[in-house]
Parts: sequence; C-alpha cells; structure tokens
Amino acid sequence: MEGTATAVSHEAPLGRTPHPVLEADRVDEIADLCDRAFSEPPGAEELLGCLFADDEPACVRGDPQVGVVATALQDRGPDGERRGFVKLLVVDPAHQRNGHGRSLLVAAEQDLAGASTITIGADAPYYLFPGVSVAWTPMQCLLERYHYERAEVNFDMAIDLDPLDGLRSDGARLATEADRSRLVAFMDAHWCFWKKEVMKALDRSTLFLGEDDEGITGFCAVDVNRYGLLGPVAVRPDLMGKGAGARVLDAALAHLRQHGRHEVRVSWVSVMSPYARVGATIIETYIMYRKRLTAPSLAGSGGAEAIARNSERIA
Repeated sequence: MEGTATAVSHEAPLGRTPHPVLEADRVDEIADLCDRAFSEPPGAEELLGCLFADDEPACVRGDPQVGVVATALQDRGPDGERRGFVKLLVVDPAHQRNGHGRSLLVAAEQDLAGASTITIGADAPYYLFPGVSVAWTPMQCLLERYHYERAEVNFDMAIDLDPLDGLRSDGARLATEADRSRLVAFMDAHWCFWKKEVMKALDRSTLFLGEDDEGITGFCAVDVNRYGLLGPVAVRPDLMGKGAGARVLDAALAHLRQHGRHEVRVSWVSVMSPYARVGATIIETYIMYRKRLTAPSLAGSGGAEAIARNSERIA
C-alpha cells in the first residue's frame, strides 16, 4: 500500500471556515486532545511519525483545545490517480455536538479537492487507524450524512503472550543495518507496498527476518506506527503455504515474550488463521468509509464553494 506523498497547499481558499495549520511543534497538544477523546489514544511520538513524517506529509488543521483533522494526498497506480485520506478527525468530548466535526470534515474535503476518492483512515504506510471503529457511532453518523459509503471491514486481533511458552525462537532474528541493501531488494521484488513500514521497523530495530540458503524467507514488523502493534508480516511468494510465515511469527512472538511483553495487537488483519493458531482473538472491528468525488469542479476554483453548498444541503 505504498504511495507517493503529494504536497498539500496550506493556504486556505477564500470562504473557508478558519482552521489554522498546525505544525509538528503542536504535537503534544494534539496528543492531549487524543487522550481526552479516545480510549486507546495515539501518543505524541506515534502522531509525530504518522502525521509529520518527511516522506509522507499530512496537512494538519484545527485547534487542539477543540478539534483537529489531518489529511494526505497520495498518487497511486499507473494512471496516477490521486487518492485522499483523512488520517485523523478528533473533537474534544466537551465540544462535541456543536458542529465542529462537520466543520473539520468540510475543511478536510477542501484540502483534498482534486482527489478521486477520500478514505477515512487506512492510510498506509503511516496510519493511526485502519478505518472507523464500530464503537464510534457519532463518527459513522457524520460520515453517512456526508455521503461516505462503507467500503471494507477491517479487524484488529490480540495475542496473549503469557501462555505461549513453547514457541520456537530460531525461525527469525532481529534485522540489523547490515541487512538493509538486501532487504530493500527483497521488498522491491515482492512486497513494495509494505516497503516504507518495513524499513521504518528496521530503523527502529523492531524487524524480524527469516532466512534460508536463498536469502530472506519472510519478515515480521513490530511497533511501526503505534507501540504494541504487530505487522506487516509476509513471506517470499514461493514459500506461501509452507510454514515459513509461522516460523517467523513464532520467533517474533517468542522474542517479545522474553523481553517482557504480555500482549501484542495485530492491526489491519487480512487473513485471520495464522494468528488464531497462536490464540489471537478479534478485539476491534473497523469500517473503512470512502467517498468518490465525481464533480470535476471540486479541483478548480469553485471547489470550496461547491463543497460548502453540499454541506448546507445535507446538514
């Protein structure tokens, strides 16, 4: 799911509800806002890595005392289609039901004018949430009012490490800087859309590699975007279905257990069975909401006005 970040204009078009741009020096305040709004909030370091990364810049707007929205534009695919993502939309509970969420969503759509689609969350490589939690009912209602559709369902699973005392630890090792060049080649050849996440794990010394006589057999990344999250995990295509992934996963879990971890959370799960094998259970369900923008005028000078009119019509 790797994409090329596109620069986002920080200049607000005429007629915009004023939401000033926030720079990285406000990240502690944004973290405090998330702490007030979420039961499992991202911390300041996680927000810094996901919202203010040099290679995947987001436009972050709002007032951390009230509400904040973060967006990103990415160019993907051979057709150069521009896709927009709302990486974060959060309103302080004390200020909810006063129209702040609607105002921030309108600002997000204005920043993403020119995108073919807008997706809420699931903004790999540096994502905070793989969609909208089914527990966030007000957020879902807001998105429905603005004609976002349910496009996909994603899951998080939790693995209790305490009972797993029989895991083999020899199926993988922690990657080091000496692995960088061949890891880049491996990712380019087989899993290019996970390359940025995997290289970030390498930089953090939280990447596990399996090997055989032909080279890298697979990888398991941990703590890439948020502490305690496991993934991505993948194997060399010729080894799929042959147990290579299980060996790498078991070794990573054994290492985490030996170093004091009691639980790990697998985020954005695609195939459940490899994790159910080690006792994982679903603990969170997310809905990926998406809206296709079909009116070409949104990308032009009348984009902000068109969105504002639409906002009034459905309010």
